[in-house]
Amino acid sequence: MRLLLVLVCILFVAGCAKPPVVELEDVRSVVAHAYASGAARHAPGEYQLASSALLAAEQQVKDGEHRKALRTLALARRYSSEALTITLVRKQQMAAEQQRLAEEKRIEEAQIERQLELQRLEELRKQKELQKKLAQPLLKKKAKPAPIAKKAPVEPPKPQLVDQIEVLPGENLAMIAARAEVYNDALLWPLIYKANRDQIKDPIEIFTGQVFVIPRDKNREEAEAARLEARELNLF
Repeated sequence: MRLLLVLVCILFVAGCAKPPVVELEDVRSVVAHAYASGAARHAPGEYQLASSALLAAEQQVKDGEHRKALRTLALARRYSSEALTITLVRKQQMAAEQQRLAEEKRIEEAQIERQLELQRLEELRKQKELQKKLAQPLLKKKAKPAPIAKKAPVEPPKPQLVDQIEVLPGENLAMIAARAEVYNDALLWPLIYKANRDQIKDPIEIFTGQVFVIPRDKNREEAEAARLEARELNLF
């Protein structure tokens, strides 16, 4: 008789438990946030468990099983939290992969651009060689200039270096680089070419009156690299 009374009291207390309305709305919000974050796509297993637990809790509230509903809501919250964590990790992985692919594409495009530039310069060198070969018969027909009387050597004044230079008629980049006030070295013409790419589209095609910047901040290694490039291209 006493056991029966205890069971009746337990059932009465369970039936009188307050409905978890606040908890239910809170878990609904958590599950909805997981869905909006993409958990259904990135963590489908965990999200499905959270959604199913929420539906079960809603039914338990309707049936008056409030204590049981609270336990089910706790499960729904836990599964939603796991789904959100997995979703965030996978999104970060996807973002990192996209960044890696973009960097690889940028490097590949830069390499292709460099190869195209080298090919273009090689074609220009070949065209220059062909022009020289075609001009050789004409040069042979020209009369030899009369010998110039030798004069006593006079030490020329030391030239004043300039930061800008104007192109004279008939000049090319090598001739400009060979000027005493520029570099006094024809092989350093690539330095002028690279410093004035906004004006020079083709290193063998410059125009009278153009004013070029003469870079003065190059070290010995950069100068040697320019000479090596000039010898390889052999444009002038």
